[in-house]
Amino acid sequence: MICMFGSEAVRMRVRNLPSNAFSCGLAILAVAVILSAMVAQGQQTPSSLSYTYTSFDYPGAIYTQAMGINTVGVVVGAYTDTNDVTHGFALLPTGKFESLDYPGAISTVLARINDANQVVGSYVDSNNVSHGFMFVSPNKFTPIDYPGAAQTQAYGINKAQEIVGTWFDAAGNTSGFSLISGNFTGLVYPKSVSTVASDVNSSGEISGSWGNTGPNEQTNGFMLSTKGIYTNVEYPGAVVTLVYGINDLNEVAGAYTDPAGATHGWAGLPSKKEYVTLDYPGASSSSLGGLGNNGTFVGGYIGSDGKGHGYCVISGPTATRVPDGSGDKASTPPTKGRCPG
Repeated sequence: MICMFGSEAVRMRVRNLPSNAFSCGLAILAVAVILSAMVAQGQQTPSSLSYTYTSFDYPGAIYTQAMGINTVGVVVGAYTDTNDVTHGFALLPTGKFESLDYPGAISTVLARINDANQVVGSYVDSNNVSHGFMFVSPNKFTPIDYPGAAQTQAYGINKAQEIVGTWFDAAGNTSGFSLISGNFTGLVYPKSVSTVASDVNSSGEISGSWGNTGPNEQTNGFMLSTKGIYTNVEYPGAVVTLVYGINDLNEVAGAYTDPAGATHGWAGLPSKKEYVTLDYPGASSSSLGGLGNNGTFVGGYIGSDGKGHGYCVISGPTATRVPDGSGDKASTPPTKGRCPG
């Protein structure tokens, strides 16, 4: 089993990344600690920050991973049961878990949830082919398949129901896509051989990761503006940078690999060169999958038991004060986030 928050998965090129999500799971213990975050050396970050970490596991799961969270605190992700089958789940603010599988699928992953509680994710059918889908409660599933694609995976949805994801051609090449008002648009980071579109915020800004091959092989994150301008995102000193989520403040979250080969969760505001490492305490590897607008982050980590667990991070009050991206006025800090339970 290879989970997308494992160090081996992060070291793989982006073209191999999306399918790793189907091998992962998530869970809840409700363990919280407060500590200062590790900050990338030499980078500007808000001062006097503290973070509260909460670990969680889907009941009875052997792997759990959180991938998205909305403003009211509903978390979505995936867990793997004792039969090695991957299922989607939602974790409510009350701490209650709900399992969700695409009808007839052999595995399901829930990747993102918007503030209208609309969910996107991916499933694998009986022929071992992956498809994207959107879910609207209580039981409406809408499949998402990029035209002509061999496989499709959906990763992000905003409040306008704009959807982003990744598609594979018959040769296994990977490109991103956006789906707006029923119209697909392919997304390819300039001069890359693989592109993954991971999330979209309310303004239509898109996040993702890209990779290339050759003597200067790279795997970095990116942000794509509504004007079609790509911006490279690279965690300082990292050998691999992945961006999994973006919020309405243009903050992003993801994972990076350091020169020693260790995988870390991180968040930041690349436009201001602000970066912070957010590893679950004591974890051998961590990765952040999604973030809200109120200083709340979710992801997965590998614990000392060798198993994958979900975790939630809440930032201190000053961490939410960032530029609003529309000028030089500052945004009003939103209501402080909270982890479920």
